[in-house]
Amino acid sequence: MHAIVTPHCCLRALCLVAPLVLTACLAPSDLPPRSAASAAAESPGLLPLSQIVNRAADTPQTPRLTAAPEARLAALQARAARLRGPIISPAARARMLSARDRLR
Repeated sequence: MHAIVTPHCCLRALCLVAPLVLTACLAPSDLPPRSAASAAAESPGLLPLSQIVNRAADTPQTPRLTAAPEARLAALQARAARLRGPIISPAARARMLSARDRLR
């Protein structure tokens, strides 16, 4: 099966590609100047993994993440049980079914 090329498809492709082509044609002098703060700012350096782990261990979120997995598992299972329940309450479902029968 061959795709049919229509003028609409060509126009859509042109609208998607034109901004990319025009952006590629920009010279660095056409871009806005960098602010003094951004020019003076250092780029972030790489940190050793040990420093990252030490910083993460000092955050207030750590106890929540290192809590007993059994408690978290129980909470997730309780949430899953709630989500498995009916979306529409039995009373509302009965009312909708009776309305369907009445409106026929």
